[in-house]
Amino acid sequence: MTRTLIIGLGNPILSDDSVGLHIARLLREKLSGEDGVKVIELYAGGIRLIDVLAGWDRAILVDAMLTGTRRPGEWLSFQLAAGEVDGMPVTRNASSTHDMNFATAIEMGRMLGMPMPAEVWVWGVEAADVETFSEKPTEAVSLSVGRVAEEVAAAVAPRGAIHQSAGGVS
Repeated sequence: MTRTLIIGLGNPILSDDSVGLHIARLLREKLSGEDGVKVIELYAGGIRLIDVLAGWDRAILVDAMLTGTRRPGEWLSFQLAAGEVDGMPVTRNASSTHDMNFATAIEMGRMLGMPMPAEVWVWGVEAADVETFSEKPTEAVSLSVGRVAEEVAAAVAPRGAIHQSAGGVS
């Protein structure tokens, strides 16, 4: 059995930056009976994730992103390849100017001999507003919460195959 950790990242009081947390809450309900699956919410990324990830076979991060190339509410999923740091799409909490980015943190954990997940996936949802104090995402981002949760849940279900995807709201 593959042990999977799903991490919803974000700031609960910064509008669209909270999208990963909202998706994690839905996933916790949807996947409550799945063996080997744990869903958590975290408010910080980077190096702080090393201890949390240690010992899991697969990790899935869900976070807001600001690419400027997608409409708010559109999402992108991608696998983080071993050793990949450059070229990783940037999500709000998986990278930081004050901390090391997520990919580097994973590699650091491996270099320290910690059992890091062999498979790491990221679902990023394009944000519109990450500066306004609000416990609710904007309408466009809110519309994607259920759809992204469904996609992640399907990938984690028995025999679910994770693949890169992109989607949006209509």
